Amino acid sequence: MSTTLISSTAHVLGSIRVGRRFLPGRGRAVDALGRFAGRVGGSLGVVSPWPGVRFETDLTDRIQRQMWAGMYEPHVRECFDALLQPGNVYVDVGAHIGYHAVFAAHRVGPTGRVYAFEADPSMYERLNRNLTQFPWAQAVHGAVWSRTGELSFERSAEREESGWGTVCAVRDSTGGEHISVQAVALDDWCRDLKLPGWDAMKLDAEGSEISVLQGAANAIKQFHPALILEINGILLREAGESAGHLVELLRELGYRVFYLSFRRLVPWDAAQHSEFGEVLCVPEKRQAQILGRLAESFSVCGTRS
Repeated sequence: MSTTLISSTAHVLGSIRVGRRFLPGRGRAVDALGRFAGRVGGSLGVVSPWPGVRFETDLTDRIQRQMWAGMYEPHVRECFDALLQPGNVYVDVGAHIGYHAVFAAHRVGPTGRVYAFEADPSMYERLNRNLTQFPWAQAVHGAVWSRTGELSFERSAEREESGWGTVCAVRDSTGGEHISVQAVALDDWCRDLKLPGWDAMKLDAEGSEISVLQGAANAIKQFHPALILEINGILLREAGESAGHLVELLRELGYRVFYLSFRRLVPWDAAQHSEFGEVLCVPEKRQAQILGRLAESFSVCGTRS
């Protein structure tokens, strides 16, 4: 069996839904196909998730097998499909190998801009290769933090979990390789770049989300980008923070916070959503525009102020 046929089979399995739910057991089936493809054709898995786009993955890694199969965070991808428009400026913090950044570059086109930050040097190398096909996209090797300077970063200690690296100020398991990385506050970065606009950001920083937002507060108040970020209660507690504090900060910055699932938005509720999941943060000044755009393909609950 060719790796192309295996990849096509994985994409079909990963996209099958029964009503609003995906096919039960699809994750295990697709993961097994990815492992098999790696044994047949080697660890490098190259796919074209969007027309004319080349995307390379490492099939020895669990998250990258999901990307290879096109089933990585479909709710996030669908949300960005509705949000992003040609000419938009998109920032990706914790870009990994660039699954969402590549989609964003494909979506915003040559009149737009994409900036993708990744601290892990191995992930950055692949991120950079995946983005080189888009002259309007830039991979940035470094962490994003509350202030600009040097930080200690612990790479993932788990062989098949490349996405678990963290800034040591958040968590230090002592099991992974420690490296020094350049960190930047987005307020400083926006000022130095003379960024003219900023429409959307994905923030998946393994517990660093509050520090990232604190370092971006002025730019956020200036540009009011839509935000998609991961809430991980366990990592936030290890950083001495909480999901409640994170949501409180977002509200202080002028955002309404919605729990994001596949084509459905529900107002964030501490009792139901605090431990893990992605949230869409809608700036109040752009609420009508953004929610109106999402309403074409999403079920949006609780939109009254």
